[in-house]
Amino acid sequence: MKHKFRFLFILVPIAFISAATFATMGLWNWLMPSLFGVGSLTFLKALGIFALARLFFGGRGWGGWRRRRFAFAGHYNPQREAEWRQKMQDKWQNLSPEQRAKFSSRCGGRFNFDTDAKNTDTKSESTNA
Repeated sequence: MKHKFRFLFILVPIAFISAATFATMGLWNWLMPSLFGVGSLTFLKALGIFALARLFFGGRGWGGWRRRRFAFAGHYNPQREAEWRQKMQDKWQNLSPEQRAKFSSRCGGRFNFDTDAKNTDTKSESTNA
């Protein structure tokens, strides 16, 4: 059951990017030729304009989700991030060793809330090998 909707992680972004590209292409082809006398766009050119607009106006390109998660009114709030990090660290401390191992294996080791120096040393040695 847990693998049933995994394909949505690929299809939803592709559908969103396609819809945004078609919207860009439609608006351009509707407004720009009549207002400024420029030519119409194809799908690939509209995709390029959408990508450029995302890079110029969307912050850090296609990423930057972490900072936006802790933003209030568009401004980064380090206190909110610290509160979230503390909450996750408390949850991590309440997990059993089996639950921690399962979580770490499912997340590919991206998250480490261990405060023990021993755990961070073994993790850094395993990544350097």
